Order: sequence, then structure tokens, then C-alpha cells
Amino acid sequence: MCIFISTVTDTLPLQLSDASGVPYYRQVQDQLAALIRSGALPAGAALPSVRRLAVELKVSVITTRRAYADLEAAGLVHSQQGRGTFVAEVKAGGDWAEGRVAELMTDAVRDARELGLEDDAIRAAFQSAMEDA
Repeated sequence: MCIFISTVTDTLPLQLSDASGVPYYRQVQDQLAALIRSGALPAGAALPSVRRLAVELKVSVITTRRAYADLEAAGLVHSQQGRGTFVAEVKAGGDWAEGRVAELMTDAVRDARELGLEDDAIRAAFQSAMEDA
């Protein structure tokens, strides 16, 4: 089931899907990251509070807190005690890109292990992908 949700400002369209199998915090994180990287959310833009976003999305505060924490760890947002969470200045490449690639690779390795592949086979698959790209 897909649900279209927008915040009070109507400028933050987020779509959460029960059927995707992706945890809600990750869906929020990925969609906000895409909005930030595309420039739809410019540097300095204030994000809704953790509580407000949780209410708007009808999810737990823990879910939105986790999404914001992961975005902050990736360097895409920064929090100011008592003021809120704001979009960070994002440059092409940089730490967030390396962090995102590391996340994607970690997910891929985890998925490959769940499929029963051994580490040598996973390394060979990455090597092949590097050569093909």
C-alpha cells in the first residue's frame, strides 16, 4: 500500500510504502537525501521537527529520529539544540557520497550473504561490476 504524505508546508512530499520491505526510517532518510542532493531542499532549509514529521507521517518518533540521525551522520543535515534540524551545505562528491556508497556496498554484501554467497564470490562479483561499469 502506498501512502502519499506531505508536511504542513506542502513542500516536503514523502511517500511511504508498507509493501516495499524497506523500513520506514530508511524510506524517509532516502527520500530526504534525494531532495537535498537534487537541490529541492537547499542548504539552510529548516526541516520539520522530529515530532512534527512523525505525526505527519503517522510513524513513531523513533523512526524520524533515526532518519534524521542517519542524515546527520552522512553530513546532509545538522541539528542545532533548541533550534531544529537544517539542510547542510552539500558539495558534489565529498563525505556524503562516500558514506552513501559505503551504505550501498554494505547492503549489497549483506544481501549476498543472505543469498548464501561466500566472501570470495562476493569479491569476484564486485570486481566484475567495477570492470563492467
